[in-house]
Amino acid sequence: MDETKTFPQEMYDMFGRIAEQNDSQLRLCKTLVAGFKATGETDIKYMDSYMDSLLDFMDPESDTEQVYRDFISHIATFDPKEAKERLDYLDDRLGYKSHLVYAAAMLAKQLHSGQKDKGGNDYFTSHLLQVGKSGLDWKEKVVGFLHDAAEDTDIDVPTIIARLKEQENIWLNNPEDRSWVDEWMDIIDDYPEIIHTLTDDEWNEIATALNLLNHHLSPTREEYIAKIKTNRLAVRVKMHDLENNMDISRIPNPTDKDFARLERYKKEYQELAEVNYPDL
Repeated sequence: MDETKTFPQEMYDMFGRIAEQNDSQLRLCKTLVAGFKATGETDIKYMDSYMDSLLDFMDPESDTEQVYRDFISHIATFDPKEAKERLDYLDDRLGYKSHLVYAAAMLAKQLHSGQKDKGGNDYFTSHLLQVGKSGLDWKEKVVGFLHDAAEDTDIDVPTIIARLKEQENIWLNNPEDRSWVDEWMDIIDDYPEIIHTLTDDEWNEIATALNLLNHHLSPTREEYIAKIKTNRLAVRVKMHDLENNMDISRIPNPTDKDFARLERYKKEYQELAEVNYPDL
């Protein structure tokens, strides 16, 4: 007896209607983008009222993605900064750069092997993993996992970048090897089906943030925080770092010194939270 359950016809019909709606919306948006270009439309809010719908059913390397990238190319003709932010968002949403999150986590776990936090817990599990996972995009996650590497190990930032590039090349040359994903699937949400290499600007952005987060490069704690405040990525990661450090439950028997450090963390966190960056 065949116990295989038959997929209800109503579900097939429903999915068929959804596919038809999506195809119709895609054709509309493709026509609209051509119109935006022809008329020189610059009202982004107006254009978004139509184009945002594509994000609801966009798959990597699909026609839908191509139409949206074409839309971004139009925005770049009159607002390059906005276009760049949208490209970054699109890459993050579709997971094209999330492989670097895995590379960063793997490298951090290796570099900090055997280290303990102030409560005697494994440093990677109790701190770096939490800071890395708190990132709101792939850049924050990469820097989050590695924010203490140059500070607490014998490796410098250029070497960190070189190691990440080396791992990226290994995966690019062996796309069929997915064992590295399986090892981290339970703790890292993104699943990178497709890998896009980083640009020089993106590598420099990561390196800059990592250098700013190394307190050994600043003569005082005050100057250290002041330098971090000049860089949005560094600010975001430092706030995630402080959030985890303010979890006093990580220390079984906190002392007066621990509570004093907690008050310093709270003050620094508030100072960073008040930095006037969009979306912080």
